[in-house]
Amino acid sequence: MTPAFPLCCEPRHEAALRAVVDGCVEFVRRRLAPSTLVGIVLTGSFARGEGSVLSLPGHLKVLGDIEFFVVLATGADYRRLRGEMKGWGPAAAATLGGDRVDVDIEFGPVDVGYFRRADPSIFVYDLRHHGKVLWGPPDLLETIPPFNVDAIPREDALRLLFNRTIEQLDTYDHIGDVEGDALLDIAYRRLKIVLDLAGSALAFTGSHCVSYGRRPAALGGLVVETPSLARRIPEDFAGQLSRAARVKLAPDDHDFASLAGGTTAARQTALRAQIAADVPAMTGLLCWELEQLLGTRGDLTRLLRLYVRTPSLLRRVRDWAKLPLTPHAPLPLRTLLTPLMWRSTPRALLYAAGALAHAGLAATRPDPHTVASFLPLTARARPLDAQAQRRTIVALWRWCLRNS
Repeated sequence: MTPAFPLCCEPRHEAALRAVVDGCVEFVRRRLAPSTLVGIVLTGSFARGEGSVLSLPGHLKVLGDIEFFVVLATGADYRRLRGEMKGWGPAAAATLGGDRVDVDIEFGPVDVGYFRRADPSIFVYDLRHHGKVLWGPPDLLETIPPFNVDAIPREDALRLLFNRTIEQLDTYDHIGDVEGDALLDIAYRRLKIVLDLAGSALAFTGSHCVSYGRRPAALGGLVVETPSLARRIPEDFAGQLSRAARVKLAPDDHDFASLAGGTTAARQTALRAQIAADVPAMTGLLCWELEQLLGTRGDLTRLLRLYVRTPSLLRRVRDWAKLPLTPHAPLPLRTLLTPLMWRSTPRALLYAAGALAHAGLAATRPDPHTVASFLPLTARARPLDAQAQRRTIVALWRWCLRNS
């Protein structure tokens, strides 16, 4: 039986959501032997009671997804099941949501040793303190070594920003392929970007704030105490953040469904404009965190040139050596030159290229040559068209970061 805890801020939606969550537990248990399955853990916004649910004519729509960790007994179980489990989420969503709840479900497999090995990070802190064990040993998450928010590495907060810039590049280029209610998902992701910007700044300073509802006040206090941060973020960011938090927690009360109105082309244009409008806040926070990390001031390009030099030589050699072992490269491996290890790691170079390409979404005169200089490709293979650069960055990022 699922423990009693709220899933969202809208009590009238609890019963429908609870049926989906409980159904997911049974969905997993029916597919795994007791000797294989150790536990099922709910993570993310719904585990904290901050899930976003929208009322639409005839059904509910979950904004974002409902995420579970499926904890397996051994590493061998994880390797055997991770491919198969990629299809479980869509199958569960179709079976359990039906015509009543439009929902994306994600089952992430981990072996039980993952918890003991977990290093401090934003994600691990949230998992340990707010994850909900729906099935399995009640103290399962207590096997994660305890740590305080000030132990979260600043680099983890910075990586959050870098990853979000690249995700937004992908979203920006695929808005034209999306229509109907799926455009609401893009609008929601843009809302989450605003909240993640604040979350990164707070975690960077050792004051991570898990709750979306309390994040605007927490950032407001940080800005007052930190003049260097106040200089870097737009004046209207506090208002954007407060609105994003309100809409995230209660989308019905703030007319989020109105985004479903109008022509598809008009909605697509508006969403692209919103992504571009977020660039100054993203760039400002990136510059501020890089300045604090590097101990120097400068514009984004200068700071990124310094940032890519920070990985150690050993880290560069290791990261480049792993690439040939990673299957299904989106570009021929011969274009990924080992001598680039003397410059930086693939991750750092892609982050720098992604940050500059993201800044270019709002620039009157984008600089594709500078973006190309950071791409971990041969000079001949580096595209100079801005859209081609964005797609190259996203493809390489997914391959060598997410799938390595």
